[in-house]
Amino acid sequence: MTSASPNAQRRSVRKIFRRTHDPLWQMQLGVVTVIVLQLLTSREFLPVGKLWLVISEIILLLGLIIVTTEGYQSESRSRRNLAIILIAVIAAFNVLSLVLLLGALLFGQSSLSGRGLLANGLVIYITNILMFALWYWELDGNGPDRRTTGQTKRDFLFPQMIHERFAGDHWLPGFADYIYLSATNVTNFASSDTLPLTHRTKFLMLLQSLVSVVTVLLVLARAINILH
Repeated sequence: MTSASPNAQRRSVRKIFRRTHDPLWQMQLGVVTVIVLQLLTSREFLPVGKLWLVISEIILLLGLIIVTTEGYQSESRSRRNLAIILIAVIAAFNVLSLVLLLGALLFGQSSLSGRGLLANGLVIYITNILMFALWYWELDGNGPDRRTTGQTKRDFLFPQMIHERFAGDHWLPGFADYIYLSATNVTNFASSDTLPLTHRTKFLMLLQSLVSVVTVLLVLARAINILH
């Protein structure tokens, strides 16, 4: 009895992970949603013009799409580098937007009404959820292409990884799982069902919770002033 050829084994593994891994469009839709939210953000809370910001992110997203046409079935340094650059750009601009918003809330130096400030706060808050979801998606197990190999140290422990009977032996988290992780972390200030396993993800979740606490407290304080 002869064993399967290496090429046949690789095709079998790819077939498994095509069926169980998150499709590319989920992450791409997450980035597009961030771009739309940035277009809704007031110009005074963006460190650069909206046109330059959107163009730079679209170029990076298109580059990421080009280098991942075959999905995540093989490791790609180009995909990894472009993904990190794209997420870092989104993170940098959103953090600066948050700083500008907090300055306006603390010192009242804004041309917007109170309701306008609250609306921008909500947009930045939602963007923050998506931004950290992108970070978690890219950092966990050193990226989606490394996760498909099953030979990398994982950063998060999802319940499906413990109770395989609910998801199967080859279950892998999708982008929706990281959005849920990010959203519950900012609302509960702790993940509802997923455990961070490494120091870098614990630090990221801590940072996200602290940012959320500061933002929510200041936005609520502003809302109380408006109502009174």
